[in-house]
Amino acid sequence: MTVTELNTTDFADFFTALWGQCPFAWQKDLARRVLEQAESPWPEAIALPTASGKIACLDIAVFALAAQASRLSRKQAITAPRRIFFVVDRRLIVDEAYERARRLAEKLDQTKEGILKRVADNLRQIADDTRPLAAHVLRGGMYRSEAWARNSLQPTVVASTVDQIGSRLLFRAYGRGPGTWPIYAGLVANDSLILLDEAHCAQPFLQTLQAARRFQTWAHTPLGRCFYPVVMSATPPPGMEDVFEDQSDERLDPGHPLGRRQLTHKPAVLETVEKAKGKQATNVLAEAFAKAGVELVNDQRRAVVVFVNRVATARLTYRKLHNRGDIDAVLLTGRMRPVDKDAIVQHRLTPLRSNQSEKRVLEKPLIVVATQTLEVGADLDFDGIVTECASLDALRQRFGRLNRMGRPIEARAAILVRGDQTKEKTKEKDDPVYGRALTETWTWLNKHKNEKGEVDFGIAYLDRLLPEGDSLAALNAPTANAAVMLPAHVDCWAQTAPPPQPSPDVAPFLHGPHKGAADVQVCWRADLDLTNEETRAYALESLSLCPPSSGETLPVPIGVFKHWLAGKDTQDNSADVEGIPGESDIGDAAEPASENRVIRWRGTDAKDTDITSDPTAIRPGDVIVIPVNHPCSWHQLGDITPEVSNPIAALDVGDQAYRVARAKPILRLHPALVEAWPDSVTAKATARELLNDLGRKYEDDPDEVAAALLDFLAELSALSTSLSERWAWLPSTARELHKEYSRSRLRRACRLVGDKSLIIVGRRRIPELVHEADHFSDEDDAAASGISHRNGQPVRLDNHLPGVEAFAQCHAVGCGLPEDLVKAIARAGLLHDLGKADPRFQSMLRGGARWLGGELLAKSAEMPRTRAARRRAHADSGYPQGGRHELLSVRLAENGLVLLPENDELRDLVLHLVASHHGHCRPFAPVVVDTQHVNVEYELNGAHVRWSGPTGLERLDSGVADRYWRLVRRYGWWGLAWLEALLRLADWRRSEWEETHNEGE
Repeated sequence: MTVTELNTTDFADFFTALWGQCPFAWQKDLARRVLEQAESPWPEAIALPTASGKIACLDIAVFALAAQASRLSRKQAITAPRRIFFVVDRRLIVDEAYERARRLAEKLDQTKEGILKRVADNLRQIADDTRPLAAHVLRGGMYRSEAWARNSLQPTVVASTVDQIGSRLLFRAYGRGPGTWPIYAGLVANDSLILLDEAHCAQPFLQTLQAARRFQTWAHTPLGRCFYPVVMSATPPPGMEDVFEDQSDERLDPGHPLGRRQLTHKPAVLETVEKAKGKQATNVLAEAFAKAGVELVNDQRRAVVVFVNRVATARLTYRKLHNRGDIDAVLLTGRMRPVDKDAIVQHRLTPLRSNQSEKRVLEKPLIVVATQTLEVGADLDFDGIVTECASLDALRQRFGRLNRMGRPIEARAAILVRGDQTKEKTKEKDDPVYGRALTETWTWLNKHKNEKGEVDFGIAYLDRLLPEGDSLAALNAPTANAAVMLPAHVDCWAQTAPPPQPSPDVAPFLHGPHKGAADVQVCWRADLDLTNEETRAYALESLSLCPPSSGETLPVPIGVFKHWLAGKDTQDNSADVEGIPGESDIGDAAEPASENRVIRWRGTDAKDTDITSDPTAIRPGDVIVIPVNHPCSWHQLGDITPEVSNPIAALDVGDQAYRVARAKPILRLHPALVEAWPDSVTAKATARELLNDLGRKYEDDPDEVAAALLDFLAELSALSTSLSERWAWLPSTARELHKEYSRSRLRRACRLVGDKSLIIVGRRRIPELVHEADHFSDEDDAAASGISHRNGQPVRLDNHLPGVEAFAQCHAVGCGLPEDLVKAIARAGLLHDLGKADPRFQSMLRGGARWLGGELLAKSAEMPRTRAARRRAHADSGYPQGGRHELLSVRLAENGLVLLPENDELRDLVLHLVASHHGHCRPFAPVVVDTQHVNVEYELNGAHVRWSGPTGLERLDSGVADRYWRLVRRYGWWGLAWLEALLRLADWRRSEWEETHNEGE
């Protein structure tokens, strides 16, 4: 594979080969700047109107990175960002951006010739991987599901939201445990480009990004990694000095695609819904929106979108349209699971894409009812639009979906306003999303309507009417300022283990003060019973074997969820803009008032105390699992695909989501789940018989159960392809499991949960899903860090240590670090797991059986996987509860000074990287009560190291905390986190490699 020189003139060929059309002039100009301007390649802001093709900034960033591959041959560091974050505050639009990035990555991966192959080969050299580019969507933190953070060298595009990226930048990743916070912070703030798409909440987060960039220079020895925050907006925030604009005449040329988009007419009539006031407003508005949407439909206007400002209004409008036989209706909100949204987009909205608009044919008119979630970045092209009045900037965004491509049609629109929003109001009654701007905009529109009572929202025509300065600002949604970030804030956030109490809330730094808290992520499971202590333990066991995945969860505003948990009215009057509160945001005011019990899923560390009915226990970013038998929870909290009549089949999609997220099969056999299978599944009767009196059968003869289970998998595998698409995963999963396991292995692999549920977890990755899967895992010391998935074969410690050393060195060299830091990170890789030489840990690796000497292991298939098995193994081995092998690794390394660098600062770094490689010691080591004086010895590179007894590193005078703070001041808050990430990701990459390779290869 050779590296090719790429320059500015190659970008047009690259873009054309990707998308079949030439880039716009502004796209070529921006590419030229990014490639040729070394000092500040990316501007602070990109000022372009909607439908200008701003998403092409992803293509520009990827091409600019590929163009730097030649620097590697000259032993120069890559200075272009490897991680490109496309950030919006709309929950649904992240999927639109992800789809663009996914297609880009797929084309680069599959190309065989031409400019695309040259770019792909260059990216492979940078990535040190077979994949030239990875594309991911980050919807909400799921335990062990952050594949974007898998490889520090990999060129990556991540589509996400302000909350998800912002909380990760500030060391408080929503939905994740503290152990991984430093990894995300290091990766987001180093070698990264953050493209912040225009949205109402953009300014506070942009201010926080700029503050973080300034603070990165405060280190005594800055690592000099690139970090570019860029806002993309038709109206950039004030104070921007470096603003990129389109200087060409293409936007004024009616014969050019860009000109057609900006010169098309979009006339809108204005209508006041007088009776839409007070408590009756939602119902009256919904009736008016449904009527106006239908009235817009004619032979030419077959695709209409209805934009509303509240989720409750959208749901009611949709219900009024859904039962009509003469139209199709689709509901799109941010309260949807990816699995449902993907199905709707694939089967219902494909004809509405911009590239399909010229040739689309709809059997029946289609009306899409949407919240703000489609305002920004959605590449959909409608013939008509009905919208609730909002601020002027929001309306301009919404009209960007009307005749987006400038087709020769008579596009029409209607703007409706509530009867109580047409007059000046007191500040207390301002709209919670748009403030006074909504009323000001309505007044301004009425002043500028023409003799027909219309306002033309065509880009070129509206621009002629727009005021300037403060007059325009009064029409736009209010923009808050972020809380002022001080070094003391970052000092607190960077302390991730343990986090200090109190710790500054990150929400004001993402959305400004007085904004709503982040969402919670909600999913449903049918095999959970939370009624008593025994069944609750089984519920946690089931979730530990099949953890929630991002594909099965939907976001719910935390206030709405607390209302539901408290048994109160849950009409969702909130907006669909991330970080914006609604009337349902009740903070912590709710009191426990219902028997609705849920699980706050926190990974394998989840305890019985995480099962709660207390609204005050819910925190922003929580992953919440709800038993399916909670009545009507899905109607109140989310928008689940209505075509599925069976509630269990509709709600519990855990097996499918797990399969996609981890590229591994899993099958949960539980009576409720089996009954939800279609009647055409002939193996349904066999499954019922298998589960009948399962506990007694398993106790009497587990081999017989395994044999029956293997026969059942064979029967399920043979299902015909007549099953609907949504059930295709079922026979596929059975085939994968049947192929993987013999009867003896199946007995060990299947897990009995309670007396009526079986779970079979596959270990082999599914090849066609492996690139999309989430490989990232925060390896827990007494669980995953010792588990080998390599066909049951153990991994020897004397192979694992130099293996991690090699990966760490490769990552450090690839990232362009100076030679002394490369050596330090590599040495930390060699020393990181010395503590696994503890005889008691070796016993744990053997399922609790006593270790009698022999080869030392780093990982083993016999490492306990379930909660009950881990408790038994702990008791049998004598390994202390909460024991940390990395602390013992530090003591052993200190005992072998010849293994450490002579330089004091580098020795500090090596010891800290070893101590923190599972997220601890930032700044304090965890307390481990170890009353045994066990001798631990190991021979490494000719040095004999030993330690006896507890480590004592939890003591305040142990030097662990002092070392941490010295390194923070030296490399900076985000610099040290990045160095830690290089080692930790190298460790996990080596473990991933060990799954598929034999030792000695």
